[in-house]
Amino acid sequence: MAAPKRPSLTNLAVPKPAPAAAVQPAEPTAPSLTPTTTAAVPVVPRTPVPRRSPPDMKTVQVRINRRGWSELRRLAEDNETVLEALMVEALNDVLLKYQKPPIVERRVGKRGTEDAEED
Repeated sequence: MAAPKRPSLTNLAVPKPAPAAAVQPAEPTAPSLTPTTTAAVPVVPRTPVPRRSPPDMKTVQVRINRRGWSELRRLAEDNETVLEALMVEALNDVLLKYQKPPIVERRVGKRGTEDAEED
């Protein structure tokens, strides 16, 4: 006996809205005193809006080996800070090494204030 056919995902798809010309009546009608119903408009799912960082902030992503990452996490824990604060400190140290002003700052906000450093 043959296995039953698997259901298709097209059955779950939201149908596309009909063109505007097909929804409107061909000829205008006189206004009536009875309430009229409108054609059901299909609900189009909204796409999520990505959370944006401030325009003056950029993300830096670095790939390092696992042992180095573990050691940096341990160092951050020993100093009661977060890895991001250590990275900002390291980037400012590199700028100082090459006689540039240390202007790298951490982000501020909900996820950046857990260890805000006070000068």
